Amino acid sequence: MTHTPTSFEVETFTGRYVDTNLPDPETIKLEDIAHALSQICRYGGHCSKFYSVAEHAVAVSKRLERRGCGAVLQLAGLHHDDAEAYLGDIPRPLKGLLRSMGSAYDNLSMRMDDAIGVSLGIDPASFHLREIKDADNWMLFVEAKHFLPSGGINWSGSQLDDWGVRQDGLPKRIVTPDYFQGGVDPLTAKQMFLSRHRELTA
Repeated sequence: MTHTPTSFEVETFTGRYVDTNLPDPETIKLEDIAHALSQICRYGGHCSKFYSVAEHAVAVSKRLERRGCGAVLQLAGLHHDDAEAYLGDIPRPLKGLLRSMGSAYDNLSMRMDDAIGVSLGIDPASFHLREIKDADNWMLFVEAKHFLPSGGINWSGSQLDDWGVRQDGLPKRIVTPDYFQGGVDPLTAKQMFLSRHRELTA
């Protein structure tokens, strides 16, 4: 039967329709998330080479592993930005501006997180845990160092390490190829994301 989408629904890669206002967990599919995130560029596209949200998510998950966190937390780290598959990636400065104008975007993100959590069997509250925020912030500066003209120097928070300890100058962000590839193509990023999910749910 042909579906007539409402004005709030987005059509996904697999042909489903997801209501961005009141998302139904039954419409959320892992392949759609992986596909969309692999094609969305971080930093609003203002980086020196293509770097996807999917690749970022894998790196956050690997960072949590490196910090000794368990598989449940690593899985939440992998999926902490899944809402962006349906709502788009909003650069951090714009998120702050949107919050100053009201809570609409945060409300949409929270509803989407809830639906994604139910669909994938992940506690949506875990997407916002301190450990994940720390890993996310750590990767933010790794990525800035590699992909942006400023290298992240003098950004708000750039003088703090991942545990909030003040340092002289930009914190050293040392990464190795096992969890930071540095800008792979969308197909590779999608496969990395799906493979990491399978590894953590095995």
